[in-house]
Amino acid sequence: MEENELRKYWSAYTDAWKLMKNRQMVNPEHVAQMIKKHVNPVMRRLFCLVVWQEIKRIKSGGVPLQDKQYEECLTGAWKLFKKYSAPNDTEEYWNGLVDMIGAMSKEYGNCSFISNLLIHVTLEELERIWRTRKKI
Repeated sequence: MEENELRKYWSAYTDAWKLMKNRQMVNPEHVAQMIKKHVNPVMRRLFCLVVWQEIKRIKSGGVPLQDKQYEECLTGAWKLFKKYSAPNDTEEYWNGLVDMIGAMSKEYGNCSFISNLLIHVTLEELERIWRTRKKI
């Protein structure tokens, strides 16, 4: 993947971190702004499924992760995405990706935040990239 394209993804992950770091002040309008800013449909899930659902869970009495853990989760997901950003058809690639996702999920107790982040955003975007390149 080209560096300029990777920067777009990095921007989405860092914007998600900014919202989580300031979660006490985040409202639906902030999430909507991020969805508008990041045009990739799968990466938009980062804001509506991962960030906003976590904020709603916390506001309804759920126990939040520590700020450092949110930062680690988002940084780890970004590093995972970057490492696997050139999907291919090999078992080694997909098994390695799934193993890393499993290890990261386990590290954070398989909480909904990390599961949504890794499976419904990171993995699904890598699969989308793979399907798109496969058609070419």
